[in-house]
Amino acid sequence: MVNFFQRGGAVLLALVMASMVATPAAANYSTLTSAVDWSSAITALMAVAAVIAGVLVIRKGIKFVLASLR
Repeated sequence: MVNFFQRGGAVLLALVMASMVATPAAANYSTLTSAVDWSSAITALMAVAAVIAGVLVIRKGIKFVLASLR
């Protein structure tokens, strides 16, 4: 069993080293990523998070009120 893991590790190491050698210089995607404006998407996600947080707070408040009535 140990021999299997040793061979697997050697093969994995060889594959990683080969991919590092075969990889060309990293592509520059700054022109594509700078053209994207994430402010509206971030605003929408924050609004959804605020709604979910509000629902959870209301639910907790309802449980508190019902528990105090008992």
